[in-house]
Amino acid sequence: MAVKFSDFSLENNASNITNIVGFTTGSNLNVRIPPANLDTTYTLASSASGSNVVLTLDGTKPGGTATDDTITITQGSGISFSSVTAAGFTIEASGAVTTVDEGTPTASTGAPLTVNPTTGDVKVIAHTYNGTTNVGYVPTGGSSSTFLRGDGTWVTPGGSFTGFQIVGDTGSQTVGNGDVVTFAGGTNIATAVTATDTVTINLDTAATIWTLAGGDAAGTSQAITPGNTAQFKENDGTVVNSVQVGGGIQTKAAATDQLLLDQTSEQIVTMVNPGSGNLLYIDGAYQATIVLPRGFTYEFNQDAATNSGHPIEIGEVLDGSTPYATGIQYYGSASANTLTPVSQADYVSNSTTYSSGSGTARVRIRINQNSPTLYYYCSNHSGMGGSIAYGGAAGVTKTVDSFAISNATTNNITVTSATDPTSKDYIDVYINGVYQAKANFSALSGKVLTLAAGNFPNGSTVEAVTTT
Repeated sequence: MAVKFSDFSLENNASNITNIVGFTTGSNLNVRIPPANLDTTYTLASSASGSNVVLTLDGTKPGGTATDDTITITQGSGISFSSVTAAGFTIEASGAVTTVDEGTPTASTGAPLTVNPTTGDVKVIAHTYNGTTNVGYVPTGGSSSTFLRGDGTWVTPGGSFTGFQIVGDTGSQTVGNGDVVTFAGGTNIATAVTATDTVTINLDTAATIWTLAGGDAAGTSQAITPGNTAQFKENDGTVVNSVQVGGGIQTKAAATDQLLLDQTSEQIVTMVNPGSGNLLYIDGAYQATIVLPRGFTYEFNQDAATNSGHPIEIGEVLDGSTPYATGIQYYGSASANTLTPVSQADYVSNSTTYSSGSGTARVRIRINQNSPTLYYYCSNHSGMGGSIAYGGAAGVTKTVDSFAISNATTNNITVTSATDPTSKDYIDVYINGVYQAKANFSALSGKVLTLAAGNFPNGSTVEAVTTT
């Protein structure tokens, strides 16, 4: 049976409708349907899926089956999910800045800004310049009349210049515009007032102001302190057999302010072969007799390499075997200008080391009023030296004889000195300008000097220098 519906009334308010009339096609039935049976019920729930959240929407009609729809919310950078239940979940910020606050400015300890912490509630603090390397912004307090000092503080400079004071141990001195103060010397000086606008520089008694230093490795330098007096006197620091030996500003007394001086004459010694054999040259020339006035110290300098193997010796006999030992000191070193005292035997045995051209080989002798007749010669070879004369009151006289040998030969010569020579060592003979060694002559009788062997050659010029 079919039912026809007609003349429906319009109802806009659903709550006023209590039933709805309908028709089922399967059984051709007219039915009455409550409005509630026409609604679809929806439920929304959340659940965790790993680090993500899944939202599930269920739709169910009365008498029917549920249908599901899902939405997955994926966790991204800076976001995380927590407390996930069917009823809901919490979305959290991970590592994100939540607030930024300005902190109270403080003095810098090296960094201009401090950010702490860097996540969550961040606080940014600016620091002021705090001197040296503690950088930051310029601190408050500056003005046109102040300047920022190196310690990070503002200070007011002094006004226009009116003067300043120099304060010394015994008073102070005001120095005004236009005044000139001159400081001399180095560090450790003090000032004292002696008159208006006059500054006197005094030695600071706590300081060593200057030093006296000996040369040629003479010893430890001597400090001169304020209030002490430096006294200069003859050297008595080196004594050999009761006779002092020294020279120049070479030595000093220990633990005093006295610089010890002596008058010194240096004799530069070299070994040269002029064609007739090796000779010890003194100051660039062979000296058959060197004159060393009494009362002084003399230094024979054999540093030159030509002296190697030819150590000089002083003795009472020319080419003798016993060296003189009173008031004579030997110095030897492999280093230049290094006066190291050594024995005479050491000086001879190490001649090649000391007289190397880069070493030190020196002999010092003090000639006094008691010095005997002395000779200088090579310790290792004969015929290379000569005699030492003292001059002055001794009344040294030299006589020169010169003649030619012609048409005859002879083995002796006669000198014309006012007095007879003491020995053949006081006669220096040259043949054709070549010096003859003392060993070439056998004897001296009065004024007659005799050759040891042979004759003076014909045509030769003979020159004899006699010292009396």
